[in-house]
Amino acid sequence: MARKSYFMERTATDIRGLNQKDIYHQRGLVRKILDLDPSEDGLTLKTRLTPGRFYRTTDDSSEASRKCYKHGDIISLSVPKTKEKALKSREIPLAVRDRDFSRLAAMKEEEINFIGYSFRPVQGTDRRKRFIPFAWLPEAVRLFSYAENLAGQIDIKSFTDAKRVSKEGATIVCSVPSRTKKKARYTIKLEHVPVFRSQENMAIILGLKSNFEVNPGHSIWNIKYNREFDSEGSDIFTFYPQDIAAYISVAASYWRQHNLTPMDMNPFALPSRLEAEFYRKLCNNIIVFDPSLTSRNKLRKLHLDEKCILLGRSIKVLGHDESMFWDPARDGKLRDYEWGVPKSKSYSSV
Repeated sequence: MARKSYFMERTATDIRGLNQKDIYHQRGLVRKILDLDPSEDGLTLKTRLTPGRFYRTTDDSSEASRKCYKHGDIISLSVPKTKEKALKSREIPLAVRDRDFSRLAAMKEEEINFIGYSFRPVQGTDRRKRFIPFAWLPEAVRLFSYAENLAGQIDIKSFTDAKRVSKEGATIVCSVPSRTKKKARYTIKLEHVPVFRSQENMAIILGLKSNFEVNPGHSIWNIKYNREFDSEGSDIFTFYPQDIAAYISVAASYWRQHNLTPMDMNPFALPSRLEAEFYRKLCNNIIVFDPSLTSRNKLRKLHLDEKCILLGRSIKVLGHDESMFWDPARDGKLRDYEWGVPKSKSYSSV
């Protein structure tokens, strides 16, 4: 089914028609992308972004990319590892991300292959690692922006009357619009959302989860392969754009009520306007020369793992505060980020 117009992007053919420059190495690639004129310029990557180890048993780039998304490098956040330590912690998730993402500064850009970050719960029965792919962060903001501007917002209903909410967090049911034409909204239940000021909040937020992973069609990338890779990704709960957009809406709703707790404890890095523009260029200005394709020109758009890797590298180049930190005074409202296809003479409207 077709995407709604708000989520449309240039095709590989459209991007090929831009002012193209071939790139044969990865050093300095983030800066080359940042410097692109989104309306006129494009890059053709003739270098392989997915790490070579994922091609060990295949020559197919799609299969290698799925393996990378499922089993690639992840930044494990330095959050408390036990409930006792979580209860003593005075940090908020933003401070943890700032510290851990800043460590990328010491690495060479072309050697950074992180596809996202993770943390583990310290209480409750579901102790699976929580995984946030980098690409789903700006994509969630795009979905949030669509909901706010064109779809009547994301509806939320909070259940906060139970006495244990201060220790376990609230359950909040959200109605999130689809990015696909003629498709109904998703009903997403967020569990373990901190809504009250409490020393329990770090322990609560580390257990955040939703029921969205059980919806059909949204675990397509979480495919298991042979034994070589099975053990790495079997114990992971992955957050999707719909989950993250729902949480952003919850935080915004409580913020309007002068309750900053959900935003203070937000586990999802909110991209700056510059980072969102970088992601927009990944979607609309970059193509890859891929010898594994059967098409004549062997050109395609970036795979999901490749977007994640480049977003991770952008953190190193720009720094945490300029990339994965939303500053309202600098960036304006999240809902006002620009997401349309950049206008150019070479792009024919869909």
